[in-house]
Amino acid sequence: MTNSAFPSIRIIVLIAIASWAGFFIVRATGPVDLMSRDQAKVAGYTLDIIENDAWLWQTDHDGNFASKPPLTQWLAALFTKATGQYHRLSLTFPSWFACLIAVLVICGWTAREFGPSAALWAPLLLLANPMGIRAILLARSDPLFLCTIVFLALAIWRCWADGARAWPITLAGTAAVMTKGPLALLIAPLGLLATFSDKKGDRQPIPIRSITIALLLSLLIPAIWLAAANQDSDGQATEKLLVQELVGHSVGQRDAANQQSWTHHLLPLPWFLSRLAPVGLIALIAIIRMWRQPFGHKREDRAARFLIAWLLAGLLLLCLGTHHRFIHLLIVLPPATMLAAREVASWISKPSRGPMWAAIALSGVLPITAVYLDMIDISSPHIVRSREVEEFALSVQNEVGPGARLEFFATPAAVQAQLGKHRPVLAEARIAATLESAQVIYVVVEEEDGFRELATKQGITFFDVPLRRPFNETHLALYGSKGASGALKIADTHKPNYLLLTLLSLLTGGLLLASGRFLFDSLATSEAPSSKL
Repeated sequence: MTNSAFPSIRIIVLIAIASWAGFFIVRATGPVDLMSRDQAKVAGYTLDIIENDAWLWQTDHDGNFASKPPLTQWLAALFTKATGQYHRLSLTFPSWFACLIAVLVICGWTAREFGPSAALWAPLLLLANPMGIRAILLARSDPLFLCTIVFLALAIWRCWADGARAWPITLAGTAAVMTKGPLALLIAPLGLLATFSDKKGDRQPIPIRSITIALLLSLLIPAIWLAAANQDSDGQATEKLLVQELVGHSVGQRDAANQQSWTHHLLPLPWFLSRLAPVGLIALIAIIRMWRQPFGHKREDRAARFLIAWLLAGLLLLCLGTHHRFIHLLIVLPPATMLAAREVASWISKPSRGPMWAAIALSGVLPITAVYLDMIDISSPHIVRSREVEEFALSVQNEVGPGARLEFFATPAAVQAQLGKHRPVLAEARIAATLESAQVIYVVVEEEDGFRELATKQGITFFDVPLRRPFNETHLALYGSKGASGALKIADTHKPNYLLLTLLSLLTGGLLLASGRFLFDSLATSEAPSSKL
């Protein structure tokens, strides 16, 4: 079979970019979900940098130390400061850019090991599942963590299979640890367990020394940051990140409702089939097929076993922990995607028809996803509350201007996050002084009865309420000071930082260029290693 029977490089790249762009547009035009999956906390960390220049370590709106290392919020804050605008896309920049890079790298890796026909399906399968759809526009560290894990696992694979140099392991490992902690250094090497499935005479020697040194070196920069942050925060960094997060989530006490039985350890298994559907099921079929009948090519079989070991050991690792969330399955999504892509490609008898079926699948999945997000998911309680907060924030900016001074009293953190603020809660003793002030000050309030009662006790008899909007069966209200009566709108003072914009453009452009080059090189040199393709 000649190479002309397989999808061309241009078509595969087009499908990859179209898959990412399609799901990005569907999510960006869909309802906001800031009040789900602790996204308001990550927004708080990012805004602590933007508003308070807290680059070394951050807190959320309640004053709690950040639960993860700062790479995600650093990137979001850099994008916001560089462009001079804070909005949904700037907050989720680390996620949507990481998903783009992951699409390109996973597509290239799949092409290199399983051929162009399998690579054609990898981008669609990576994103066309409940977790992939959420990840592309999510204010959390998990999508960026997925991307760094892919880079780290790829570097380890190439060091083992191709004898490549180990320094990329250090770079990728540093980024992964600065995203979500040292767990990355345990997850990425899991694929090396595949060596135990080889016959003794066929085993590829693992460069244990090189890989171990590279992984240890990747802890250097995170350790320096942790020491500096811990000293500056009077010990909060180690208490939060090491004691509460690393140890607590691994072997800590089981407090959640779904943790009261030993069966909670099995939750990642059904979630793998449901929350990663259909990729999880297809990957399971691929594993069974591989177990019964290997592909017959040493390189391809070794790559498949590497991915299977990564996937199964990763699921086992998730099961052993005491802290379970759907989004944590993203660490096993890349190997599941690559195995599923290889399996789907084997279903198509004529590889030349692969692009047609991929285009049909993409054009069918995108409208279905849009309908689900805009007509079904939109009625979820957290989506409803997120939309109410968004509408209130837009009304506030239209009423008083984006640059107005805002104080907050008994409001959810998402309200400050949507308004792009990071301020301490207004103290009860300062209510009267704030409302009587001749300065232009506005107070955002949810518990109006309690706020009015406290203000009345402090001698306030007149309230100026220029805005009130429904929220969570109550209201969000905007109270104005005496100085705010009749005041003009206050313009936003944030301006683009062209130096940061240039540096960020160089950084992202370099990553995009390197990922694109890896994809093109992989496609150019790939051949279908099996007659099934």
